[in-house]
Amino acid sequence: MLIQDRLKSFVLRKGRITSNQKRAINELWGRFVIDGSRDLESSWAEKPSALDIGFGAGETTIHLAKTKPEMSVLGAEVYLSGIGSLLSKADEESLNNISILNEDVVPFLKERVPDDCFNLILMFYPDPWPKRKHHKRRLLQKDFIDLLNKKLKVGSIFYFKSDWDHYFQEASKLLFKNNEWRVIEKRELENYLVDLPQTSFERKALASGRKLNELILEKII
Repeated sequence: MLIQDRLKSFVLRKGRITSNQKRAINELWGRFVIDGSRDLESSWAEKPSALDIGFGAGETTIHLAKTKPEMSVLGAEVYLSGIGSLLSKADEESLNNISILNEDVVPFLKERVPDDCFNLILMFYPDPWPKRKHHKRRLLQKDFIDLLNKKLKVGSIFYFKSDWDHYFQEASKLLFKNNEWRVIEKRELENYLVDLPQTSFERKALASGRKLNELILEKII
């Protein structure tokens, strides 16, 4: 499927942006946000690096950058409110190992990122598109899974979470069809993630009675 023909997995809506988020966007954009029309620097593939797809408010991105200062962390998010939150937190914590992509991650990965680049890819709670007629918009489809596999180094990790059971089950079936990955336990993540914080999204999901599903895979070939 050609990129230009692909249904996007998101719909941009005008959301509320706080004054603090707006300030961070105005003052810090040039320092953290990368140009998605240019190739990702080769140095990303030469040192430990991570990609956080759809980082929301940025709590996990910040935690990863703080606990793994030797790792370059790229957060991809299309919504400005989330970017404003992450910019503000990154500045407050004086973090210099975070970069942000404010564009559709699919063409960026396909066209601008070298293969065997990342040590860790996180994809937490992507839009489940619950209506059957919208399932084709879900990001975790076979083509995207194959793309993620190309961008991960051998021995690296893909970590997926969803609070929508049907999406999690369907995505897991697709992921299990790829014999280049093996399922691992959370305790095997110590080289990458330590004591992940519970995010505001997760607290809301649990409070509303939704189950938090997760799948952790290691690329073995």
